[in-house]
Amino acid sequence: MTQKELIDKVHGELSGRVPFAEVVHRIAKTFVQEGETNFRTLFARLEPASSAYVYAYLDDVSDGPWDI
Repeated sequence: MTQKELIDKVHGELSGRVPFAEVVHRIAKTFVQEGETNFRTLFARLEPASSAYVYAYLDDVSDGPWDI
């Protein structure tokens, strides 16, 4: 799954505004569902994906402020 597909999948699962921690949790859950088992790899993929999510869907995040 590409990062764009991942972000769109997580965005589609959310309803309304949620805290950033919830977004990160759902991204990590999606990685695990894809079969990622190595924590270092998961963590290395999580940071850019969560930053890209906030950049793409800033209005989904209820806490902040964000200056990206």
